Amino acid sequence: MSSAPRTRHGPGGEPATSFGQTLSRILRSASFRLTLFYAILFMASAGTLFAAVYWIATAAMQDDMAAVLRSEAYQLADVHGRTGPKGLTDQITRRISYRTRGPIFYLLQAPGGRVVVGNLPGMPPVNGAVDFVPQSDAPEADGERARLTGFGLTLSDGAFLLVAQDANRLTDMQHAIVVAFAWASGLTLLLAIAGGALIGSSFLGRIDAITRTSRTIMEGDLSARIPTRGTNDEIDQLVASLNAMLTRIQQLMDGLRQVSSDIAHDLRTPLGRLRQHLEDARERATTTGEYEAATDSAIAEADALLETFSALLRIAQIEAGAQRSAFTQVDLSALARSIAEAYRPAAEDADHRLDCRIEDGIQVTGDRQLLAQMISNLVENALNHTPARSTVSLALAKAAVGFTLEVADNGPGIPADEHDKVFDRFYRLDRSRSTAGSGLGLPLVKAIAGLHGLTIRLEDRKPGLGVVIGA
Repeated sequence: MSSAPRTRHGPGGEPATSFGQTLSRILRSASFRLTLFYAILFMASAGTLFAAVYWIATAAMQDDMAAVLRSEAYQLADVHGRTGPKGLTDQITRRISYRTRGPIFYLLQAPGGRVVVGNLPGMPPVNGAVDFVPQSDAPEADGERARLTGFGLTLSDGAFLLVAQDANRLTDMQHAIVVAFAWASGLTLLLAIAGGALIGSSFLGRIDAITRTSRTIMEGDLSARIPTRGTNDEIDQLVASLNAMLTRIQQLMDGLRQVSSDIAHDLRTPLGRLRQHLEDARERATTTGEYEAATDSAIAEADALLETFSALLRIAQIEAGAQRSAFTQVDLSALARSIAEAYRPAAEDADHRLDCRIEDGIQVTGDRQLLAQMISNLVENALNHTPARSTVSLALAKAAVGFTLEVADNGPGIPADEHDKVFDRFYRLDRSRSTAGSGLGLPLVKAIAGLHGLTIRLEDRKPGLGVVIGA
């Protein structure tokens, strides 16, 4: 009975790939192709350099060989002029015996064509440079005759002098250059392939890490993050940006879940109260006045619910950043001063004192209406949640970098362990549950501050509370 083939899985739950599949992925990776492209480009550049070196080295060696042969021939001609044919013969014999100048060939030929001395066979006289293959009855050991390059002179007595060298030395040098380039090219290409495979493997490993994290997030774990290597290279910077994006997405999703939970819990009470009022009106109201009172109460409850949903929608719009496109330059000093003047009568009616300390000339780029709502919410919160004869202060001052906006009071304050909680939607202090409100004022302030890139913090003034917004 045959069994179905089993799929091997890696440690992360993904199907394990064979060596061939891994190698195929590496060879198809962008990093490997880029490395190979640069290797080929380097080899093309090296080939151009090789051609120049080959041509220059060949020309230099040809010139050097010609200069050596010409110098040798003229030296021997000078010996002939000073010592005659006998002295020249002796000099050539000594040079052939000792070969102090390397493998050089000589020929001294009488005017009639008879070879006087030398290690070359006779040949027709030629003046100047000449390339030739010496004619000999004896076969070469390797079956090929040596190709020589030489320099010939006709001496004063009509004798012919020839000095020559093996031209294969030039061929050997050219062959050595070609072999060196071939080895260097092969080694370069091999190292490029190995380096490309190594880089491709590393690159694919990091891509696989991103893929695994993405799959983990798609499976519901929004806390998963892509690991970094600490190299601060382009991929690390990309990973840092992706992780920041994932953190932001997690915050938004947590906020959405929190809002859903808060709506389910905090809005049940007003909805239940609305339903109860309507039921009471249906069962107990007997007069027009009673029906009108029940209707007015239901309308008030509905208006409060609509106001709450409008605040939630506004916070969502602000956190989405839709208003950034409409940002303009705002005179924050004039705006804060106008808000202070608008709330001064309300503060006096509530038996509060509203102090104002605002420096001139403070500008900010933002949405004037949202900034006004942010400051108004802070001032209104301070007025509503402090006892009579409290002092509320609104201060705006320039800082070393940017500015500082502060709304403070000398009321009962907020416990330190609840400083962060008051920025959560629908969160209200126990002592504030008897007052009107939905617990969305400070969350809206925080959303507006975040939209404008401002920081917000609470400070315990003992007594009182300070809300500090900084740029």
